[in-house]
Amino acid sequence: MSNIYKQILMENVLDIIKKRGFYYIRTKVLYPDFVGPEYIIVTDDADIVKKHPKTAGMIIVPISKFESMAEEYNRYYANEVKHIRRIERSYNDEGYTEDGVEDENGETHSNLPDVDLHPVEEAVEAKERKAMLIKALEELTPIQRERLKKYYFQQMTYEEIARSENVGKMTAYRSIRAGINKIRKNILVEF
Repeated sequence: MSNIYKQILMENVLDIIKKRGFYYIRTKVLYPDFVGPEYIIVTDDADIVKKHPKTAGMIIVPISKFESMAEEYNRYYANEVKHIRRIERSYNDEGYTEDGVEDENGETHSNLPDVDLHPVEEAVEAKERKAMLIKALEELTPIQRERLKKYYFQQMTYEEIARSENVGKMTAYRSIRAGINKIRKNILVEF
């Protein structure tokens, strides 16, 4: 359950603001379909952008307004958690139990379709990571791609790769390391 919902506690938010001067939260946590700045910055400090230039371009919200946003978030997701727990209580390895699932009105439904209990966000993030990795692999030279494939998927050693390609062991090693570094660099650029 902890991956599904984490309550925003204003006392923790205020402690962080007291220590750091601001609190931040990913915009998509509060608004999953939001397109725009990645973070919401919570502070009453009018000079936040001067003090912390990285906050420029982010959504800056006063503490009083964020309190109502947090309350609404907590209320909405508390209901989501109740719903998911209701489903979990009625779900077994073969599907739903014969008793069915009770909805918010107390009515029992027995013919509900199978429900994926994992958040959609995890699947989307996994798909995005895979796309970034594929893009990073496309940036490699064909030789680097082939050597990485041999090293990681065929589990060949540097010596075996070097022998199979009639090159020196250090050549194979440097090519693989350069490919790994290029992948890391391209993936980090995305973040």
